[in-house]
Amino acid sequence: ATTDLFSKIAKAVAPPPKLTVSQWADQYRRLAPESSAEPGQWRTDRAPYQREIMDAVVNPNIEKVVAMTSSQVGKSEVLLNIMGYYIDIDPGPILMVQPTLETAQDFSKRRIATMLSVTERLKMKVSDSKSRDINNTILMKVFPGGFLAIGGANSPAGLASRPIRILLCDEVDRYPASAGSEGDPIALAERRTMTFWNRKHVYTSTPTIKGASRIELEYELGTQEKWCVQCPSCDNYHFIVMRDMIFRYDKKENRNKTLYIINDVKWRCPTCTNEFDEFTMKKQPAKWIADNPGAIKRGIRSFRLNAFVSPWSSWEKIVQEFLEVKDDPELYKVFINTVLGETWEERGEIEDET
Repeated sequence: ATTDLFSKIAKAVAPPPKLTVSQWADQYRRLAPESSAEPGQWRTDRAPYQREIMDAVVNPNIEKVVAMTSSQVGKSEVLLNIMGYYIDIDPGPILMVQPTLETAQDFSKRRIATMLSVTERLKMKVSDSKSRDINNTILMKVFPGGFLAIGGANSPAGLASRPIRILLCDEVDRYPASAGSEGDPIALAERRTMTFWNRKHVYTSTPTIKGASRIELEYELGTQEKWCVQCPSCDNYHFIVMRDMIFRYDKKENRNKTLYIINDVKWRCPTCTNEFDEFTMKKQPAKWIADNPGAIKRGIRSFRLNAFVSPWSSWEKIVQEFLEVKDDPELYKVFINTVLGETWEERGEIEDET
C-alpha cells in the first residue's frame, strides 16, 4: 500500500511528458473553419516539411530557427503551433513581432484569438479578451507561468520593455530598418532575450531583394536546408525549382489580353532527365538536406521552401502565374519572392542558381 501511495505521489509531482511541437500540435491543436480551409484536428503529415521546422525549436542545442519560404506553405500555422506549445507545455515570456502594429493587431484577432478559442488546452489557460480581463488584451495574453506580448516592428515600445525567452518574428523582410529612432527592431527584440540561457529565436519570411533581404542573411548564417524530393527513377534528392519544370501550353489572344491554357506540367530530374508529374512527385519521399551543416554547432538551423512542394499550391497554377507575369517586372518580382521563395536580383535574372 505504501508503494502504491509513493507511486501516486510521484505521478502527481512528475514533470509533464516531453512532447515535441509537432506531437503537441497533432494531439491538441484544432483549426477553426474561419481561418482554415481544412478545419478540425491539426495533422503535421499534411505538409511533412513543417515537422522539422517546428521540432528544431525544442532541441536544447538550437537557439535560432529560420524559415525562408514562399507564401502558402503554412508558415503562420507553424508559428502558432510553436506559440501554443510554449503556452501549454513550457510556459515563459513570449514576444511575437509582426511588421507593423496594425498587422500585429490583425494577426492577434484573426489568428491567435481563433487558435485560443478552438484549442481546448489553450482555452483553459488564456482567458477570453472579450471578458474584460485586464490580463488579456489584443496585444497581451497572460497565462500560468508566462505571457504572450504581440508587437509591431515599427513600434519601439513593444520591443524594448520586459525580458522575454521566446521570440517569434514573422515576415521579417517587411520590417522597417529602424523601430522609431531606436534602431534595428530585431536587434532590439533579441536584446530582451539575453538573460535566458534557454532563449529561442524563430524568424520567418518570404524574401525580398537579394543583398537587402534580412531573411536571406539569417538563412545563410544557418544550416541552409532545402526540402528535397527523391527522383522516382535515379533516387537522387533534388530541390524542385522553376528551371527544372517542363510545360506545354496554348495561347489565346482576347481583347489585348493573352490567355494561357496549360496542357501539361512535368518536373525534369537534373540528374537523369526523366520527367514526372506533380501527383507522382508529391507522393515521393522527401527530406531536408543542408548545404551548411556546420552551422548546427552555432545553434542555428535554417530552412528554405517554395510553392512546388506545398499541398495548397498546384503546379499548373504556378506555371500559369509564371506565364502571366513574366513580362511585367513588378509582378514577376512578386512571383519570384512569394511563389518561388527566392530573392529578386535587380539584374532581372529569371532563376537563381539552385
